Amino acid sequence: MSLINRISSFLLIIAMFLLVLGEAMATVTETTDKINFGLGPKVLVDISNKLPNGTSFTFHCKSKNDDLGTHVVEPGQKYGFRFRVNFFGTTLFFCGAKWQGGHVVFDIYKASRDDMYRCPYHCRWEARGDAIVGYMEHYPNPDIVIPWNK
Repeated sequence: MSLINRISSFLLIIAMFLLVLGEAMATVTETTDKINFGLGPKVLVDISNKLPNGTSFTFHCKSKNDDLGTHVVEPGQKYGFRFRVNFFGTTLFFCGAKWQGGHVVFDIYKASRDDMYRCPYHCRWEARGDAIVGYMEHYPNPDIVIPWNK
């Protein structure tokens, strides 16, 4: 077999492998119909309404590829979504939140911060009267505090 035939066969095998791998990695997120390429388990991100005086807040999250829409989170309720971290570990979801006491934009999930150590399976957040707070998985006290902008 000539060298050109060997190289062609090798490239064909590589292309088929990448095609099969790509199909195995394709998963549909639970929040949209778009395809999200990732290998690991789904991550749950949620935010609970712990605001004072039975106040609701408005919440809108996006990533580079997905707009999760605007949601009103009623007192005592929570909003959440699931996804897989992309193959390159660059997944980022950012959100805007507002209520009568202020507004804020923040990264609710950032793979470089959250994927391996902080919250690889469940990122829990709360909207409180003084701030949006985030919790490291399995820890009772918040590790991220983002004060409301007035």
